[in-house]
Amino acid sequence: MSIFEVTSKLGRKLRLTEIQWAHISYKHPELNNQLQRMISVLENPDFIYYSSNDDCYQYIKYFEQTPISKKYLLVIVRHLNSEGFVITAFFCSKIKKTQKEVIYEKENFHKL
Repeated sequence: MSIFEVTSKLGRKLRLTEIQWAHISYKHPELNNQLQRMISVLENPDFIYYSSNDDCYQYIKYFEQTPISKKYLLVIVRHLNSEGFVITAFFCSKIKKTQKEVIYEKENFHKL
C-alpha cells in the first residue's frame, strides 16, 4: 500500500510505501506530520541532484521553519522507467554536492 503518490517535478509518478514510511518515521521521528512537506519537495523542489554512485535522485527544498529549525528537506528517490519510489527522507543543514549531477535548480535560488 502507498501512503501517497505524486507526480514529481521531473514528471515521474512517485510513491511512498507504508514500509518505507515506517523506516523513515522510525529513523527520523521529526518527519512525523511532515508528509505534506515531503510531497511539496517532490512536486516543487529547489534542487534535484542525481547520484550515479547510488543511482538515485535527491529532491531538496529549503524551509525557514521545521520541527528542528531552518533546514533543507532531502527526499531520496529511485526512478524506474516513468515511475519511482521514495527510499528515505530527512532534514539537514547542508547539502553535500560532491559526485552529484544537478538535474534541476529553481531559478534565482541562492540558499546553498
